[in-house]
Amino acid sequence: MIASSLGSAAFALAPNLLDVFVARLIVACGDALVFTALLKLVAQSFADERFGMMSGISQVSGYVGGVIATTPLAAAVSGFGWRACFLFIACIGLANLAFAKLALKPDPASHSNKTLKGVVLAARQSLAHVANWGCAMTFASHFAVVTTLSGVWGIPMVAHFFHISPTAAGTPLLAFMIGNALGSIFLGHAADRAAAALDRALIGICVLRMLLIAMLLPPIAQTFGLAYVTVAFTALGLVAGGTVPLVLKCVKKLYTADLIGVGASVNTTAAGIFAGISQPIIGFAMLAASNASGTDAVHNTAAIGDGGYSALIVILLLMSLPGIAGPLLMRSKLIAR
Repeated sequence: MIASSLGSAAFALAPNLLDVFVARLIVACGDALVFTALLKLVAQSFADERFGMMSGISQVSGYVGGVIATTPLAAAVSGFGWRACFLFIACIGLANLAFAKLALKPDPASHSNKTLKGVVLAARQSLAHVANWGCAMTFASHFAVVTTLSGVWGIPMVAHFFHISPTAAGTPLLAFMIGNALGSIFLGHAADRAAAALDRALIGICVLRMLLIAMLLPPIAQTFGLAYVTVAFTALGLVAGGTVPLVLKCVKKLYTADLIGVGASVNTTAAGIFAGISQPIIGFAMLAASNASGTDAVHNTAAIGDGGYSALIVILLLMSLPGIAGPLLMRSKLIAR
C-alpha cells in the first residue's frame, strides 16, 4: 500500500514520460501484492464455510474504487485536472494504510519458515497439475474479457453507439462497477453454499456472461437504446463480481490455505499475460473490421465503426471459451477435495 500510494503521488508529479512509466510500474508492483496478501489474510482468518463470502466482501472496496474511477473521476479530471486527482488518490491510499495498520492485526500464533526459493519451486510444481492449469485458464479468461470491456473499450463503444460524450457514456460502466460490488457479496455467499458444485457453477456463470456480452452487439444495442445497454452492463457486473469468489474458492481447494498465495499469484500472472497479449490483437482486428488504417486502435478510436465493435464482441466471446474448458479440467480434483 505504501508503494501504491507513493507511486500515485509520483505519477501526479511526473515531469516527463519516463517518470510517468516508472511511477505506474511502482503502482502496479504495490497493487499486485495487495490482492495476494489480502487473500492470504482472509484464508487465515476465516473458516472455509465463510471464505467465499469474506473474499467477496473484501473485494467490495476495490469495486467502490472502480465506481469512482468512472463518471466521478471523469468529472473530477475535467474540473481539477488529472494531476490533482492522482494526488488525492495518493492521499486516500495513505489514509487506507493508516486505517489498515490499526485494524489488521497478525495472528500471533501464525509463523512461516518458507523461503522465496521454496515459494518459486511450489509455483513451478503447481503447473504440473492439469487442475491448476484449469483454474488459471478460468480466471485468465474472466479477467481478460472483463478488463477489456470495462477498462478499455466499454466507454468508447457506448459513446460511439449513441453519439454521446465519454462522460455520459461512463454511466453504464458506473452501473457495471456497482453490479460488481453487489455480485461479489451475494454470489460470494452462494460460492460457500455451492462448494460441492463449483465446476458447474463456473461453467454456468461463464455461459451467462457470454450471453450478456452477445447482447451488446451493435445492431442489438443501438435498437434498444442506452437504458438497455445500462441494464446489460449492470447484469454483466453482477455476473463478473460473482465469478471471482467462485474462482478463489477453487484456488483455496486446489492449493489449500497454506499455499493460497502461490495459487493467487499463478492465477493473476496468467490473467495479466493473457490480457496483455490480447489487447494489440483486439485493436488490430477492430481497425481491420472498420477498414481503418494504422495499428493503434486506442489512439484511432474515432476511426472505429460498428464493424470494429462487432469484431470486439466476437473476440470477447472467443476469449470466454477457456472459462468453460477450465472448470472441466478442475472437476476431478475438486471432487477429490
